[in-house]
Amino acid sequence: MNTIKLAWQSMPPQGRTIINTLVKLVITIGAFYLLLTHKINVEGVGRIPISQAIIDYIGTVDRTTFVFWLAVAMAIKFVGVIASAWGWSLLLRGQGIRFPFWHQVMTAFLIGRFIGTFLPSTIGLDGYTLYEAGRYSNEWTRCATAKALEKFIGIAGLFMGILITLPAGYLVLTQVAGDNAAQLAIAIGGVCTTITGGVIIGLVKPQAMRVVLKQTGRVLPGAVRGLLDRFTDAVTAYEGQLGLLLKALLAKFITHFTTAVVYFFTALAIGVTAIEFLPIVFASLIQILGTLFSPTIAGEGAREALQALLLSNYLGGVAQAVLSGALGFIAAEAATMWGGAFLWTRRPSWRPHFVLVDGKQVDYDWLSDTDEGVKVSEITARAGARS
Repeated sequence: MNTIKLAWQSMPPQGRTIINTLVKLVITIGAFYLLLTHKINVEGVGRIPISQAIIDYIGTVDRTTFVFWLAVAMAIKFVGVIASAWGWSLLLRGQGIRFPFWHQVMTAFLIGRFIGTFLPSTIGLDGYTLYEAGRYSNEWTRCATAKALEKFIGIAGLFMGILITLPAGYLVLTQVAGDNAAQLAIAIGGVCTTITGGVIIGLVKPQAMRVVLKQTGRVLPGAVRGLLDRFTDAVTAYEGQLGLLLKALLAKFITHFTTAVVYFFTALAIGVTAIEFLPIVFASLIQILGTLFSPTIAGEGAREALQALLLSNYLGGVAQAVLSGALGFIAAEAATMWGGAFLWTRRPSWRPHFVLVDGKQVDYDWLSDTDEGVKVSEITARAGARS
């Protein structure tokens, strides 16, 4: 076991990234296989694989309805991407770094999402946006601080959405947990309140968080204390910029909320109309949280399985839940997949229109036109090394 561990640690980042990706690919394929071959009871038909149920159901979907609502879902997702990019731009500005929003920040987000389609969790997006911000500003420490805080604010935005929609989502919980729905709702509400409230208090009063850590440091597990230390260190770097931080939190809330809204419109796209808005959004936010920890590529397979678990009864069947989940992924990626065009057309001489650090334009002395430029292998290696 120790030999394997040492061999893994001595392997170059590119090698670890390739192996990680291959493992995720195998898990993703396996997850889809198990999901689609699982047999379910269909009224009037009997027990058939989920894949067959989906094929049978697709034939009943109206094409005009499908295209219209799928286009709406794509548009809603793009609003979320813009909000997320805006939040990242705000955090960079808080560190004294300013990029042109549409020319650099937005295109970097689209490229990151394109790469992230083929990587687990948010490695592609986080890795690339950090890479490009550091590359063109040459302020790696400041960019890393902004990225660290973005992660905490992002997760707070997700839990905030779950908390706000929890009352409406109770209907979904009753269909999933039955008599245990109340206990489950209390547990979800407690976790969401603790995490969201903790982040907001930390943003407003970072010194209060340090006092709490000092008093509870001996009791908290090392991993938890490490996370809280990182959070308070990052927030302290934004002292006196509470308004900016709250705007960034709002941006991340909008990001996750609109992503969940996509699944409401994909349900409409496949002809499921007897549904309410907020219960679908609540369940989809839970699903988004689950896919963040999924060992599959971009949450594929896990997303559809979670939608089936949470929404099969509410949407009228497993086929509808799996199909709406898969369409949600397609709508999200279709809205941003052309980020690949920005990636492949980048030239070594490409520079943002401007990069201001503490109000002064940088001179790019650390870059050269003979630079190899942005390569997918380099980006994924950097991202893999940080995962």
